[in-house]
Amino acid sequence: MRFLSLSGLSGRFHKGLSVVWRGPNGAERTLNIESVREQGDEVFARLAGVPDRTAAEALAGGTLWADPATSPPLEDGTYYHHQLLGLAVTDEDGADLGRLSAIQPGGAHDNWEVEMPDGRRFLVPAVAAYVLGVDLSAGRVTVRLVPGLIPEPPKPRQRRRNSG
Repeated sequence: MRFLSLSGLSGRFHKGLSVVWRGPNGAERTLNIESVREQGDEVFARLAGVPDRTAAEALAGGTLWADPATSPPLEDGTYYHHQLLGLAVTDEDGADLGRLSAIQPGGAHDNWEVEMPDGRRFLVPAVAAYVLGVDLSAGRVTVRLVPGLIPEPPKPRQRRRNSG
């Protein structure tokens, strides 16, 4: 099976590691890695219970998660995705902007997707100019807003009057 590692850590996936596959429909399955080879961010692994290509293709569209308890410690100021997802997002004045709902990997940096209480979404570049602080114990990320970062709410449609 081939998958993209988002951990950025060489050797994160290794023989004997248990991973959880989560399908797009919410199904879960625990699998053990029997052998593994890395090529950059791509990981090629043979998984117990996935005997051939057909069985691997049935897992397409899902995600593989390693148990966070098996994650090596990170340098200060760096975080695993699972630590950030769901955190409250506030601006510099402490105003609630919503929740960090997704992380989109990028070439130069990740982009953090924030879902506002009204359902609108916006992206915050995950760089120091925009992300002012992450406080895991408080469950909060503080970001700097700049004009145009948050989309305007949709304007109500005006009814046309029939002049007849």
